[in-house]
Amino acid sequence: MKIVTYNVNGLRHRISQYTCLRRLLDSLDADVICFQETKLSRHELRADLVRAEGYESFFSCTRTSDKGRSGYSGVATFCRVKSAFSSDEVALPVSAEEGFTGVLGNSAGFGSRKSECPSIVEGLEDFSTIELLKVDGEGRCIVTDHGHFVLFNVYGPRAGCDDAERIQFKLSFFSILQRRLESLLRQGRRVFVVGDLNIAPAAIDRCDAGPNFDKNEFRTWFRSLLVRHGGPFSDAFREKHPDRREAYTCWSTSSGAEEFNFGSRIDHILIAGPCLHENQNECHSFVNCHVEECDISEQFKRWKPGNTPRWKAGRNVKSEGSDHVPVYICLRGIPDIPLHNTPSLSSRYCPEVYGFQKTLEMSSPLLEVNGTLDEGAQCDAELQSEQGTSIQEDDSSQPSEKERNGLALVEWQRIQQIMQTSIPLCKGHKEPCVPRVVKKSGPNIGRRFYVCARAEGPASNSEANCGFFKWATSNSKRK
Repeated sequence: MKIVTYNVNGLRHRISQYTCLRRLLDSLDADVICFQETKLSRHELRADLVRAEGYESFFSCTRTSDKGRSGYSGVATFCRVKSAFSSDEVALPVSAEEGFTGVLGNSAGFGSRKSECPSIVEGLEDFSTIELLKVDGEGRCIVTDHGHFVLFNVYGPRAGCDDAERIQFKLSFFSILQRRLESLLRQGRRVFVVGDLNIAPAAIDRCDAGPNFDKNEFRTWFRSLLVRHGGPFSDAFREKHPDRREAYTCWSTSSGAEEFNFGSRIDHILIAGPCLHENQNECHSFVNCHVEECDISEQFKRWKPGNTPRWKAGRNVKSEGSDHVPVYICLRGIPDIPLHNTPSLSSRYCPEVYGFQKTLEMSSPLLEVNGTLDEGAQCDAELQSEQGTSIQEDDSSQPSEKERNGLALVEWQRIQQIMQTSIPLCKGHKEPCVPRVVKKSGPNIGRRFYVCARAEGPASNSEANCGFFKWATSNSKRK
């Protein structure tokens, strides 16, 4: 059995990259596929985005209306099955739940087997309903029960070092999550936590770890979960590759850091619980007995050796793919489970998706979806209309080709002169810098500055970004 976790940085974009959802899923070749950061709201759950033949899917979308959070985050779990409605396959969950606090409701069956699953909110009595709703309101978790184990597909929140509100939210999120995990473990369940947790647990997992790196409160919390620090969970990747360096799963998109593999390992697979063997002793654990391999799917990287540098001297060649790569785990010795039906949380039963299909109107060359023109077809039609209109317009007043070439040359010379006089050269490479604008709230918001145009990388690499920084002139500051 194979499980994959992958922050897709927009499911719509990844589907477009592979031309359809089925091809994207098949490319990962796994029995259970956990996506994070789908960036889909509930009303966007079209059939072509959530349904694929041979797979059952379970979605959680953001419900908050907070500024900047709408249409953000989101997780989805896809399960590859031969028979969807009734199966004994482990990949098809016996029950599923949106969120992990219980306040969003659950599919029939989850928590009903009292000997295996606790009450949905057991252990969360110290938190108010408002707190629980806020934690589950950003679409950051889907829980699926696969009989032998309970799988948490999690997208952990990100919090800037000076953003007190998001730091508090992140603390609450992981504190409540831990309570839920502990509750299941007390019931004797095996628990998997997979996903982008937005935490690099140790200095070996981060390209630029400083001297106080390990003192971060979230890293301290993460390590407290691990068996090596007295906790119940094993970091499956580190169990298989304890000393591997530069094993990163995420890179900054704004600095081209992937070119020099200057990133972080923040996508994880954590496992807690005993093995499936009847005769267990101290040497037995689920990881030791059933985990064949856990590794990073580096073939999904956007930048590959031999590519033309995307950032050097300001060049920026568009590269397809997410800023994360998948992490996978291969399990052995996992037997079938009793015959069961597809949980009601499956997207096949979602009223927004059920019965939604594309229909081709023979009287029109445009593709319609529920009476609405498909965006791609509509765009093509508008483009054709514009082209037809432009052909019919009288162009007798337009300048000749020679005149246009002359005007273009003059304009290009003017732009070059402006660039030579206004854009500084970085000190490390003597190359033109790239302009940036401060977007962070504070006294400098809107102010322009210049930085080295090369990709971010280790300071020891002379080909990487030299760290040059210079403020633009004061009159370029946004009014």
